[in-house]
Amino acid sequence: MREQLREGWLGVIDRPAQWPRFVDGGEYDPVLACQAAEAFADRNDAEIDGCSPIALGFKVTVHSTDTVGQSIVPGTENMQAVAAATAVIEPLCLFDAPVPSEEPGPSPTPSTEPGQEPELIRGLVCDGSALDIDPEDPVLPDVGDLFRVRLTRDDE
Repeated sequence: MREQLREGWLGVIDRPAQWPRFVDGGEYDPVLACQAAEAFADRNDAEIDGCSPIALGFKVTVHSTDTVGQSIVPGTENMQAVAAATAVIEPLCLFDAPVPSEEPGPSPTPSTEPGQEPELIRGLVCDGSALDIDPEDPVLPDVGDLFRVRLTRDDE
């Protein structure tokens, strides 16, 4: 997921008009999200039974790979645990794209002349904090700075 985020950022870094869809979560890949859910289930001795995308999230059903084992409930020793969850991606950022001026101005490509600072990309605000990005040497926000993933109940 982190590599997908980095590739996505690099694909839009010099095209600010595309940033709003990216920071709103509209560019996440549900296939990769379900692969991440599968890896998480595997780390927890479970397997995915189903994973389906929903608007800005996905629903996952899993079962444990082991049985419940010894229990105080008679007849459950050979049963597997089953769980379902819905994860929703909540964007933490907004991007206010700069309005292009009608007058010819400097090239949007940062200057590489010695002693001249490159123009920073401004307008990205995450969780109340402004983040400026140097397009020549982008230090990109972490996925946790851009989005929060939370589990919801079925009635939400």
